[in-house]
Amino acid sequence: MLKDSLDLMKIKNKLQNSLKGKIDPSLLDKIPSGYSVIGDIAIFHHINEGLNSIKEHIGDLVIQFDPQVSVVVEQIETKSIYRKPVIEYIAGEKRALTIHKEYNTLFHIDVSKITFSPGNKGERGFLINTVKNGEIVCDMFACIGNLSLPIVVNNPSITVYGIEANKDAFDFLKKNIKENDVQGRYHPVFGDNRIKTPEGIANRVIMGFFETDIIQFTKAVDAIQNEGWIHHHFISSRNLNYKIEDMIKSTKNKVKFRVESTEIRKVKKVSPRLIHHCADIKIRK
Repeated sequence: MLKDSLDLMKIKNKLQNSLKGKIDPSLLDKIPSGYSVIGDIAIFHHINEGLNSIKEHIGDLVIQFDPQVSVVVEQIETKSIYRKPVIEYIAGEKRALTIHKEYNTLFHIDVSKITFSPGNKGERGFLINTVKNGEIVCDMFACIGNLSLPIVVNNPSITVYGIEANKDAFDFLKKNIKENDVQGRYHPVFGDNRIKTPEGIANRVIMGFFETDIIQFTKAVDAIQNEGWIHHHFISSRNLNYKIEDMIKSTKNKVKFRVESTEIRKVKKVSPRLIHHCADIKIRK
């Protein structure tokens, strides 16, 4: 989960009070104001270099102040198209495996191998409340079930096909399907979604990866039955410099369909200048 801003402020104040007089006063304001929690692992992003000598102490204090946390790490960067995290252990047990719970759904995850965004909790809730009874959902970038697993867990009438090309993520996806007892309703498919996406079966397609191409968007259209929804996620500046119309126009050159409605939603802020959006696109063939 993403820690509540009030809780984080309280913890930052506690950290500052604990470190006052022990570090240069100019560094007190450099103490991170937030971290995300996946299972029992707290994840900091890019701690100020001036705090390097006391990072372990900061981590120990977080474990002391936050009863949910047993392990503290810093995520330095992400690598490859699979967004594999590069982490550094700061405090607590030296492990990356944990179980995260959201919306009655259990996610087994290794935070050193897979990126999971607690900031997408609102999007998971949106999908749970939006998908209609009896729908068939195709998740083209399933990962460990990040967006689609809670849908099928919370609605026994839903069927999901989840495609994933990363073997580490796919193995966790299968484990999470079994853990949540949704075998037979959640069908994991291993491989490249440009090849493995089933055609003509879905009422709704989730495209949760930011850097999708024309071939993948075309496959999303192909996956829809006669009509349905595509949830296309993307990163854009505040002025929406990403044009979903360009993707739609290029796809129409390959397959016949019409767009009945398009709504752009803000999912979360990624940085001071960049926003994670989702385009909810209803199409008819």
